[in-house]
Amino acid sequence: MRAEDFVARRREDWNRLEDLIAKAGSGKLNSLAPAQVLTMTSLYRRAAADLARAQRDWPGEPVERYLNGLVARGHGVVYRRGGQVWRRLRTFYAETLPRTYRQSWPYLVAAGALLFVPAIVAYFVILANPDAAYGIASPQLIDRVHHHQLWTDIPPEVRVEVGGLIMLNNIYVSMIAFAFGVVFGLPVIYVLITNGISLGGLFGLTQAFGVSGGLFDFVVGHGILELSIVLAQGAGGLMMGWALISPGNRRRTDALVIATRRAFTLLLGLAPLLVIAGTIEGNISPSNAPFAAKLMIGLTTGLLLYTYLIFAGRQPHRRASDSLEGFPAAPQSSARSFSSR
Repeated sequence: MRAEDFVARRREDWNRLEDLIAKAGSGKLNSLAPAQVLTMTSLYRRAAADLARAQRDWPGEPVERYLNGLVARGHGVVYRRGGQVWRRLRTFYAETLPRTYRQSWPYLVAAGALLFVPAIVAYFVILANPDAAYGIASPQLIDRVHHHQLWTDIPPEVRVEVGGLIMLNNIYVSMIAFAFGVVFGLPVIYVLITNGISLGGLFGLTQAFGVSGGLFDFVVGHGILELSIVLAQGAGGLMMGWALISPGNRRRTDALVIATRRAFTLLLGLAPLLVIAGTIEGNISPSNAPFAAKLMIGLTTGLLLYTYLIFAGRQPHRRASDSLEGFPAAPQSSARSFSSR
């Protein structure tokens, strides 16, 4: 391949990288949207590979000198170590996290379907045939329900300890769901479906024996918050799996990197809320607090969470480059040409 053909093939990506470096300005990333930062790092890696090829095939030619300068400028931006920790933390929670959540809506819908559709089916199956519950629950648990008892009693003296164990377990499950996304999302699908079957089946079993009200009383305080976070982490795992199955016009590695960073944003931002959910589940849910109080706690935490996720970080007039996918629009007919450099 001639150097001119190589330049013609790769010039569009180089122009896009130049635009993003110029927009970042002074070696700072603050002026870029999160998805634009991901795009710039991907383009930077490709430009570095192009430089290596130019150094091998066309040493000393203009393309090699141009790419050397482009990669040097990109390195100063991509690998800049910045301060302002509190400002970046505020930006993360005020803008990055809620925007990433909204951009993930197709995967959130998929995760919700994988959890709740099996739950609804299992509820009606076990309600009609309670013996089917032996396929999803232990005989000891089923025996307690047969005697109109629940398994949700936690003695007051151990509730703090149990609450801590619940927090750790929920965070561990979230991390596992995130990690298993790289296996084409299949383990995440399995976890969502099986948990949905278990959830719906237990409600069907307790309904069949007239104790579903007690189970609902237990879960209403923490259920909305906990299930919302579980669905978000499941969506992150599905996002990573889909990047491997259908990377679009990107290489699978690049698509996976972008999806992993978005999924990690959901994990890092929402997993701490499992501490709140675990505290409620371990201390308030098994208590003798009135049902109305537990319901108010559940509705309030859910309302606050979704108000934040849906409305925080919105901009009234967003450019096309900050759209759902977050990638800069393809440059229009650019007046720039390599020969003018």
